[in-house]
Amino acid sequence: MSDNFTLPTRFASGHKGTFGSVCVIGGQRSEDGVVMIGAPTLAANAAMRSGCGKCMVAMPRSILSEGLTLAPTATGIELPVDEVGRLMSSSAIEAIDQHAASCRCLIIGPGFGSGWPQQQIVATLLSRDDRPVVLDADGLNAFAQLESGHLELQAPTIMTPHVGEYQRLANKLGIEQSVDNVQLAAEALAQTLGCVVVLKSNTTVITDGVSTYEETGGSVVLATGGTGDVLSGIIGGLVAGYGANCAMHLVEAAVLGTRLHALAGEKFVKAHGSSGMLATDLLSVLPNVMSEVREEEKS
Repeated sequence: MSDNFTLPTRFASGHKGTFGSVCVIGGQRSEDGVVMIGAPTLAANAAMRSGCGKCMVAMPRSILSEGLTLAPTATGIELPVDEVGRLMSSSAIEAIDQHAASCRCLIIGPGFGSGWPQQQIVATLLSRDDRPVVLDADGLNAFAQLESGHLELQAPTIMTPHVGEYQRLANKLGIEQSVDNVQLAAEALAQTLGCVVVLKSNTTVITDGVSTYEETGGSVVLATGGTGDVLSGIIGGLVAGYGANCAMHLVEAAVLGTRLHALAGEKFVKAHGSSGMLATDLLSVLPNVMSEVREEEKS
């Protein structure tokens, strides 16, 4: 990890607008009965814990109220659905454009599903260069299913795949590098798409294809559902905190977000051991971890 990276400044005179807004786009109630509400709300709560001023959650209308009970500090954006509960992609994009225009960073994918409507939403939002995107989970899976002509990124993007998601992307993009070498795999994906990649494994590799960093901390305690959603939220919250020029700080946000995530896991292990952690436990220790990192930055 780099000693030159620093967390976003917490100006004493700052207000909610100073520290930026994040919009998390995710959640689903699928036709076959799968309901995903926790993932986008974990990301939203993590974005707030990592210092952004405001957060919005854009979720299908049928589950938004339930989602807001899990992320009560967030503002909700209803994504329209049809009579059987499928997202209406054009109307959903209009809702995001209308209500999340002021957000500095979008987090796309936690619990979102990867069907045709989600693919259209992902393709549209990645085709714009107006603000950074953290593409995670089903956002990655939806992206991997797009036709080749829609696989180019215009948005400044941080991708956070685990090895399975990497493999799906690699197959689609014709990348032959195996995940047996996590560093080379991450660099190949970053170079192919021109983005920042956080490739999650027992060692997490962060790279923009030129500069590469490794995070070896965190322990096996993080091997539980929802921790990846927390990571994407932390990174998105940090991106927003870097201000109007946040697109210039994507590597910094990815490296420091991954570090904070690992340190939060380690802090849980010291108190409770290496099993039994819930992803929500990371949220409660994150402020202390951030405070400790800020103190280290001063020394």
